[in-house]
Amino acid sequence: MDQFFLDETRKGNVYHTHNVTTGEVTALSATCTGLVVENPINSGKSLVIASMEYIGSTLSSIREVGIAVSSAVATAPSTTVTAAVIHNGLVSGSNLNKGVGRSYSIATLATAPVWLRPLGSCRQSGGTVADNSLQLTVDFDGTVLVSPGTYICFSTLTAASTGLCSITWAEINE
Repeated sequence: MDQFFLDETRKGNVYHTHNVTTGEVTALSATCTGLVVENPINSGKSLVIASMEYIGSTLSSIREVGIAVSSAVATAPSTTVTAAVIHNGLVSGSNLNKGVGRSYSIATLATAPVWLRPLGSCRQSGGTVADNSLQLTVDFDGTVLVSPGTYICFSTLTAASTGLCSITWAEINE
């Protein structure tokens, strides 16, 4: 167990977001679907990423799924957004304290994303993910910070992949 994230959860500073139905994670593009966490320019906070998870459901060919980040600081937020659910890490405060981070299952990002790292490869068998228990997970343990005016999101390199996404982070003062 990570003591930092445990302490921040007890303080009400840890958040979790996910898409509520399987969604298409698009190839690296400012037109983004899947899941995005954005930190507004004037938030006064840094978002410390704990973990990101992807569970594939259906696909038509092999897909490389990974993490992308903003290429520059943006003063304007993403547009044409569909908000995703955000819960506070305290069960008693799950929908009362949403913090400063914004989460979208669909967004036109303010800046083009750049590839940060792969999560893994989804393989298929007859149009469905070959291993239905496939869960691609990365534990950042605080090694990635989303500063004000930037975002982190799921992406693919070649073509879209359908699945469930989730992101967990802590919000700390800058």
